[in-house]
Amino acid sequence: MTRLQKVAAATVVTTFLLVVIGVIVRSTDSGVACPTWPGCFPGQFLPGLDAAPNVWFDWLHRTTAVIVGLLVLAMAGLALLDHRDRPSILWPSLAAVGLVGFQAWLGRETVRLGNTGESVTAHLATAMALVALLVFVLARSWFPARIGGRGSSQRFTLLATFAAATTFALLLFGSHVTALNAALVFPDWPLMNGSVAPPLAGDMVTAHVLHRWVAVIVGLIVVAIAVVAWRTQRDHPPIVRLAVLAGVLFPIQAAVGGAQVLTRLAPWTQTLHLALGAFIWGALAGLVVVSYYTARTTAIAVYGDAEPGGDSRARRANEAADRKPATAGETIRAYVALTKPRIIELLLVTTVPAMVLAQRGIPRLDLVWWTLLGGSLAAGSANAINCYLDRDIDELMARTRRRPLPAHESSQKTRCCSASRSACSPLGCSSRS
Repeated sequence: MTRLQKVAAATVVTTFLLVVIGVIVRSTDSGVACPTWPGCFPGQFLPGLDAAPNVWFDWLHRTTAVIVGLLVLAMAGLALLDHRDRPSILWPSLAAVGLVGFQAWLGRETVRLGNTGESVTAHLATAMALVALLVFVLARSWFPARIGGRGSSQRFTLLATFAAATTFALLLFGSHVTALNAALVFPDWPLMNGSVAPPLAGDMVTAHVLHRWVAVIVGLIVVAIAVVAWRTQRDHPPIVRLAVLAGVLFPIQAAVGGAQVLTRLAPWTQTLHLALGAFIWGALAGLVVVSYYTARTTAIAVYGDAEPGGDSRARRANEAADRKPATAGETIRAYVALTKPRIIELLLVTTVPAMVLAQRGIPRLDLVWWTLLGGSLAAGSANAINCYLDRDIDELMARTRRRPLPAHESSQKTRCCSASRSACSPLGCSSRS
């Protein structure tokens, strides 16, 4: 390991420790046990030996934060000394210094404001952003300094990014529940007063219900990412390990969240719940970085591009025709891919917040359902038409030739003559002038 990698690894570990200690401070109501900052008491940096445990918790949190700050400064210094020619390491390292300073200011404001809901949520969001930035620097340092070409497909990276973004949103939902003291609005788990969908009445009930609903959705996404990684990324063990780790830990974290309700917010449940959440977030952030740079450094086999225009396309079409017939599952997946589900995901993610803003509250669930369903079908049909119209030019790019039509995944009845200038599609050979 290089000097930077050692310091970056130590910084990531210490930052996770800081998050855990911060949860202990919150769960034991120790956030203002030390009334002054950066010390503990006026004119006194260390608490006395007879100080209460919550005072020591608060002091330990602040001291660990100072250590994290020093480690981040050391990491930035090593980036300037050893990696000045690598902007992808230099600038994130310098940005981490600014983020730590901002986090320290937020910590002071949180104490000054008496742990208000907004300050606590902002403090957690900044901490998670710092974790992601440090994980990026650590993961990036293991890949080559110079990466040429476009590499292979980034499809899995986009899926991992979506999972990480939804997990970050879930962390903020949970922090909002804690800030409103709404964790015990319902005494039962996994149901809520014996119901899956209780009436949304009041801010506390709404925050709690949304947190549980979003947790179920995000859990399914994270587990799905683990399954996809296991099936498609076997050649890249780090990707599989990170995805499976997140997929295994998420149900455990959800169970611990239920234990919070059943134990009436026992401190150990609060600490373990957020600690696991931060660890899952860090694993997914690392998954995004590792997946991206793994794809960038993986060469793709592109043959026949140096041949005259129609020959390489005809060769791929004829090889597709010689393959064994597609199974029903493969055909279904090909037709689903024609709708470009990733684009539809972006549509759905932006539709619901717009509806909430327009309603100035939570819209009717049936209205949300039919809006999302109709929007998905409309977007899917438009995307399928686009794939059909662009089927010939999609063969000319490495990024788009994997789509179902140019790859001939939705039909095996294509055979084109390499001597003719023709565009190959599952519908046959169409003449091109």
